[in-house]
Amino acid sequence: MERFAFEVADFGARHGTLAAKAYNSVVMSGMVWACGGRRMHVHGVEHLKDFDKKSRVLLVANHRSFFDFFVVMGVTFWYTRFSRRIFFSVRGNFFYDSPVGPIINGAMSAMRMFPPVLRDSSKRAFNLYSVERCIEELKVPGTILGVHPEGTRNKSDDPYALLPAQPGVGKIALGDHGAAVIPLFVLGMGNALHQEFVWNWTSPDEHRIDVHVGPPIDFSDLRPQAHRARALKAAADRCMAEIKKLAEDNKRVRGLA
Repeated sequence: MERFAFEVADFGARHGTLAAKAYNSVVMSGMVWACGGRRMHVHGVEHLKDFDKKSRVLLVANHRSFFDFFVVMGVTFWYTRFSRRIFFSVRGNFFYDSPVGPIINGAMSAMRMFPPVLRDSSKRAFNLYSVERCIEELKVPGTILGVHPEGTRNKSDDPYALLPAQPGVGKIALGDHGAAVIPLFVLGMGNALHQEFVWNWTSPDEHRIDVHVGPPIDFSDLRPQAHRARALKAAADRCMAEIKKLAEDNKRVRGLA
């Protein structure tokens, strides 16, 4: 099942760019707006103003909801001049190891939840390939790639208590792709779309969604050491540190600090 799902998504990544752009621009952008557009408060969008359709950008964000990166996708569609060649790297469970997974992936992202990271420890070699594939995709002008440094959803009661960063994110950040690395903090989107839809149209102020965007992260001191595990871990930790700063900004915006 994983092999079949990967082959389908890989074919879409290589040959389905125009269809995916059109589908996500109309269908998924509309869904995100219907579920969160009136609730969304975007902070720091000025950090994205210098990018255009040829820019390569790695977006690193915290992870609490299944739909965090759909919110981020909406921000890039509505507030930037980014290309709409966008991918979200995801964990392979469900989207790649379930018969329903590819159908949901296609319906929700036009197979742009790609490449996968597989949970089975025996598939470490494939996961290393996925990291390299992320780097290769970012070499294509106009590619936007979203990853969660935490590696999995943070289910803690405290939305500001972030999980440790996974070193694979550091390897992607330090890859030889020339992409800017932009941190984001997202808070307010849940997992029940029907409830999100109702709140969006009945009580947007009480159920706000905040998206904080930070400036590009500087890795110039780490790039010469990109072949070392210590540098990769430091790069991943730096991503999380920048996301944490944005989380602190959100506390101030919400009157919690």
